[in-house]
Amino acid sequence: MKHIFITTLKQSVESWLKAFPQLTTIADVVSADVAGASIIWVHAQIEQGQQWRKHVQQILTFLPSAKVIVLSNNPEQAEAMQALELGAVGYLHAYAHQHVLQEVYSVVSHGGVWLGRDVLKHLITLTTRGNPQPDATEEILEGLTKREREVALEAARGNSNKEIARTLSISERTVKAHLTSVFDTLKVRDRLHLALVLQGKSAQGHFSHDDNVQKDSLNKLHLNS
Repeated sequence: MKHIFITTLKQSVESWLKAFPQLTTIADVVSADVAGASIIWVHAQIEQGQQWRKHVQQILTFLPSAKVIVLSNNPEQAEAMQALELGAVGYLHAYAHQHVLQEVYSVVSHGGVWLGRDVLKHLITLTTRGNPQPDATEEILEGLTKREREVALEAARGNSNKEIARTLSISERTVKAHLTSVFDTLKVRDRLHLALVLQGKSAQGHFSHDDNVQKDSLNKLHLNS
């Protein structure tokens, strides 16, 4: 997997190198440099202003199928929403731990969206106005165990693994195992997709990496609902 990081830093951040030893860094978007990359990380640096927005737009013009992740020096909800609106599928702190970066890669490469907890909750609130019909929700969750249902409902509210573990008095590892089973059983990609499915605003089923029309439609729904 080819990982390209767009940054003006002369030296890569240590956690980037530990997560992806074979990464390539470039200072600007050049079609020849990004060609063939399926994952492109864009560094949003305070001193660069809104330059990161231009980078995201250029990348998706050159490579509409590329998955763009924005790494921010100063993460904030408004900037995260801007990143999503531009077509990015991930947003997190630029100095996140290597294991977090690898988890982000795993989620995004399987069609998911990675956001911070506060941003996720805000987005879920925007996209799931109104309450789902109890019968419809029960039908969707009928293939899950009682505990999986409890975890699914908490996750659909945007709660983190730690919050779910605290609420249900179970370990975070157990929460993660249940969520893996929930996502596989319901064929949803992430918490946001799960919330939309339970609200009847999206269909179940993993999206194909090449199904850009469907993916773009969902992205618009995320932002405009």
